[in-house]
Amino acid sequence: MQDPAADHPPAGGPARVHLAREQLAREHRPSLQHRPEIDGLRSFAILPILLLHCGVPGLRGGFVGVDVFFVISGYLITAIIHSEIAGGSFSLARFYRRRIVRILPALVLMIAVVLALGCAILLPIPLRDLGRSAAATAAFGSNIYFYATVDYFYSDLTPLVHTWSLAVEEQFYVLYPLLLMATRKLSRERLVVLLAALSVASLAVGGYFAMTDPAAGFYLLPARVWELLAGALVALGAYPRVSRRWAAVLSWFGLLAILACVVAIKPSWPFPVPFALPVAGSALMLIAYSPGTVVARVLSWTPLRWIGLISYSLYLWHRPIIALYLQGRSEVLTIQDALVLLPLCFAAAIASYLLVERPALRRWRSGTGLLPHAWAVLTLGVVAAAGLLIAAQAERIRPLPPEVARVAGYLRFDKTPAGRAQYATDRCFALPTHRPNDPACLLPEAGRDNVLLVGDSHAAQLSQALSRAIAPAHLMQATAAGCRPVLEGRGLASCRTLTLQALKHADLARISAVVLAGRWFASDAPLLADTVRALRARGARRVIVVGPVVEYDADVPDLLARSMLAHDFTRMEQVRLADRAPLDRTLRKVASEAGARYVSHFAIECPQGRCLLFTADGGPRHIDHSHLTPLAAQPVAEAIRRAIAD
Repeated sequence: MQDPAADHPPAGGPARVHLAREQLAREHRPSLQHRPEIDGLRSFAILPILLLHCGVPGLRGGFVGVDVFFVISGYLITAIIHSEIAGGSFSLARFYRRRIVRILPALVLMIAVVLALGCAILLPIPLRDLGRSAAATAAFGSNIYFYATVDYFYSDLTPLVHTWSLAVEEQFYVLYPLLLMATRKLSRERLVVLLAALSVASLAVGGYFAMTDPAAGFYLLPARVWELLAGALVALGAYPRVSRRWAAVLSWFGLLAILACVVAIKPSWPFPVPFALPVAGSALMLIAYSPGTVVARVLSWTPLRWIGLISYSLYLWHRPIIALYLQGRSEVLTIQDALVLLPLCFAAAIASYLLVERPALRRWRSGTGLLPHAWAVLTLGVVAAAGLLIAAQAERIRPLPPEVARVAGYLRFDKTPAGRAQYATDRCFALPTHRPNDPACLLPEAGRDNVLLVGDSHAAQLSQALSRAIAPAHLMQATAAGCRPVLEGRGLASCRTLTLQALKHADLARISAVVLAGRWFASDAPLLADTVRALRARGARRVIVVGPVVEYDADVPDLLARSMLAHDFTRMEQVRLADRAPLDRTLRKVASEAGARYVSHFAIECPQGRCLLFTADGGPRHIDHSHLTPLAAQPVAEAIRRAIAD
């Protein structure tokens, strides 16, 4: 995340700022002045992020603020480094000194406070994860860590997940100056061509990941660097000169593109459109900025400039505050929650800016010594060591009674070998980051009854239990995260293909029953009916529909463990989703009318309307908001077996 106190390029609009190399060389060392409109643009980056995460409705695309920050970062860093290289005054040590002074003091303080609070608030497994993520953040690698460990996009309960964008920028800051130094003899025009080619290549990588591995496209530098380079190309003047009249028009287009994305865009929409819109909008605003226009006056409005000045601290602190606030609560934030969280976030940001950011800049900004570099190495080493120590000692720091520890231990169960075995993850369950291709998953076996299981993770969770329940019959499995088993195919392109292949091309003559299971929504009802009828028309002997699971607004093991400690289980009732039971009744009717047999999770988990919380061995029934533990999956598998046999 681009820090708001970053160095500023020469004052004035980009059309006047980005001069040819020869002119920059004559100026030798341009006077870098603060550009207030960039602070205003930062406010349009941070506010959507903050409001979205705090639960303010109507801003589903607020996450695009990160893209705006990336463009600003690439613009500022390129303008500064290129002008200094042209003037013969660039120093790599001084550049890194500026980055250290501007980024690390507030970041280190935030991590230290979050680790301390985490030791007091979090249960052992989240505390272990927090320690590891703190160490990854200190190593400038949290984007890689979260790519490997956190579900697609992010978890609301992960205090440091937002540092992924800082890691992307830090990695860029390490590599990019070296590239500009290595190409310093190139003309500006050739440098523009080189950066444009790199940007196109990165955009292609992002498009590829969007189809095959969305988490990589979200977290990793190769898929994000085109956004930073978009700002770099603006800084180098890679655009036609713009008249004042057209500048006013283009700046409006840029601002409206950002705002439209904030209110309309969804993470599920195809890449790169409309995800390129906030990048293009930010670039347009930088290109077309001209004093005196309406957009210029908006960006220079004092409250927006003030928010832009504290935007780095606001970004740093908002996510941990929200994550810690959510512990033991519903993860669905309301406007009432926002009214509590927003003042807390602003108070923390103002304190961080006034007491940490600004004093650090005043004390260490100038000079040529290596003290900040040494301080950075030492401090980051201490933070990493502290994080790893906390991760290793999490169960001692937060000891729990054995029965509570058993329940809490199911957090992250799906990442364990037992969890992977439950889903057949390594063979027959496709994730955004993992695409198994074992052909045996979809091959019927001669001489045995064959049952085909199709759906998303709510189908895959039944794999192990169903395979045992129907023995000696053979279980075929076509499951992929995010893909409900309907013929229209919903979800990622990579898993839609698998689902459609199973539904359209399976040899139904050799299959005794087709089992459809998924995280259903009301809009799926007509699609499900069409799918069942199509399968029956193609000769499917039996179609079994497994209804929606009982769901909660929070991770069940965490909330259940906290309820056990408090001897109060009323919160479990409060966070159970009320709309799933009516949906269960609707889908039962739809499936029956279409010719399918129906298995109800609610009939098993909530007999007589009272939902069970524990399995027979004292464990939780769910490993997260909805997915079942292996023991809780067994009665569902037995119900499917009976439906097949009837």
